[in-house]
Order: sequence, then C-alpha cells, then structure tokens
Amino acid sequence: MANQARRKDPTRGVAIFFVVVIMLVLVTILYKSVSGRNDYEAEQRAARAAAAVPASGGVAGGSVAASAAGASQAQ
Repeated sequence: MANQARRKDPTRGVAIFFVVVIMLVLVTILYKSVSGRNDYEAEQRAARAAAAVPASGGVAGGSVAASAAGASQAQ
C-alpha cells in the first residue's frame, strides 16, 4: 500500500512534456514573426531612403558620375 501511494503518475510527466514542447513551438513562431517583421521594416526603410535620393545621384557627385558615364557611352 505504501508503495502504491508513492508511485508516480506517468500521465503527468507526459502532459508536462507536451506543454513544454507546445510552449517551445509557440515561442519559436513568435520569435520568427518578430524578427521577420523587423527585417521587413528595415527593407522598407532602405527602399524609402533610396527613393528619396534624386535620380541624378546627389548634388555634385552624381552629376560628375553621370557625365563620366555619358562620356564612356559616347566612345
């Protein structure tokens, strides 16, 4: 009788294992979604910054580069 009272319930161990696995899966999904969102926002910021630069490439450096590119194409 004393041994039966001390016997562990294997169902509790399996339930705890499943809860831990489910928690790990949820944490992984949340981590990937947050890091993916951060990557997406960084790409969007880079695209907006690139769109903000004038087509000539800048104030003075772009016009020099554009004229050099035009001269090399003319040859």
